Amino acid sequence: MTASTFGRERPAERMIGVEEAQQRVLDAVGRLDAERVPLGAALGRVLREDVIAPRDVPGADNSAMDGYALCASDVEHASDDAPVVLRVAGDLPAGAVTEGTVEPGTAMRIMTGAPVPRGADCVAQVEITDGGNAEVRVFRPLTPGTNIRRRAEDMREGEIVLHTGARIGPGELGVAASAQRSELLVGRRPVVAVFSTGAELVDVGSPVGAGQVVNSNSFSLAALAEEAGADVRRMGIVGDTKEATVRAIEAALGADIVLSSGGVSVGAYDFVKDALDDLGAETIFWKVAMKPGKPVVFSRLRGKLYFGLPGNPVSCMVSFHLFIAPALRKATGMTTGLLPPVVHARLAAPLEAKGDRRVYMRVRVTACGGELVAAPAKAQGSGVSTSMVGANGLAILEPGASLFAAGDTAPVVLIGPIAAG
Repeated sequence: MTASTFGRERPAERMIGVEEAQQRVLDAVGRLDAERVPLGAALGRVLREDVIAPRDVPGADNSAMDGYALCASDVEHASDDAPVVLRVAGDLPAGAVTEGTVEPGTAMRIMTGAPVPRGADCVAQVEITDGGNAEVRVFRPLTPGTNIRRRAEDMREGEIVLHTGARIGPGELGVAASAQRSELLVGRRPVVAVFSTGAELVDVGSPVGAGQVVNSNSFSLAALAEEAGADVRRMGIVGDTKEATVRAIEAALGADIVLSSGGVSVGAYDFVKDALDDLGAETIFWKVAMKPGKPVVFSRLRGKLYFGLPGNPVSCMVSFHLFIAPALRKATGMTTGLLPPVVHARLAAPLEAKGDRRVYMRVRVTACGGELVAAPAKAQGSGVSTSMVGANGLAILEPGASLFAAGDTAPVVLIGPIAAG
């Protein structure tokens, strides 16, 4: 392993801002092809077709309560002291349909979901009655429509109930099932290849000698990609030579997107950029005005996208949230919500940063007393992997001398669900 000099800065590849880098990524990403999957396998996938209701849901006015279907005019003066007594003319369990009619002075016992019989215009929930069988006493007045779910209140035949580009969660699965869809057309899972570069790296479980580092980035990057819906291929450790780096990149090009960590700065043994140049890659950007994560390489090679990320664990993960997760969302077919959301949160401790780049500081955002509170990690170095444990936000400190006191409100990029306080 030899290197004659440090890597060179390329004047034409200027450092760009985060938003410009994100836009370049999204402009470069195309949608992957679609595939049909069984409904039970669609969780987390992205719809690539509209789902249309084949019928009205519910198909008829039905009861929202267990109780008695009756005429509101019969009980307009009902009270605890003067309950109205009605004859019970029938019984309607859920799923049952009756040809009978509720006449004035009568009621039908009805269960939740059962179609409302003719003549009835409201349902008295059992809690405001005495629960009688042959006759029932009603202790409260009701108005027409009370406790009735109207036909097509949920879905109307022919309307779009799920739109192309929607990410499928439990609610979407329930709607698709109600629309009688046993299969869904969804975006294919992106195939993501992950490898790490560095002669200092050793595999998990191997002895760690002086100057050596465990290859943690392969696991964190693979986990982030899987969480974002990708099919991940971990390709291990690549040595610090240009030849080995070229071979690794070529071997990874069977994937849709390639992620590597390390080897992207200007060190004497940083060969990722040179390897990409030798392979004829188009560099879309190299270096982003952010900390951690400045030396990010984004290239296009043989129709595939390549992200070369810094070797420091935090730089690697922060770069993933800002650039790669949006790329994966777009690739699967999402059309909105591609970038991570930015909220404002009250700081539980002061934050300060200096320099000519935007700084992202790891915080844990909780919902406390109706507001968002962000507690910064105690250590913020780019090599402090433990600062990402429990972190669900990145507080933004703009270039220059930025200072937030405890209690100030700061913008925060959300990278995970908000925790309960």
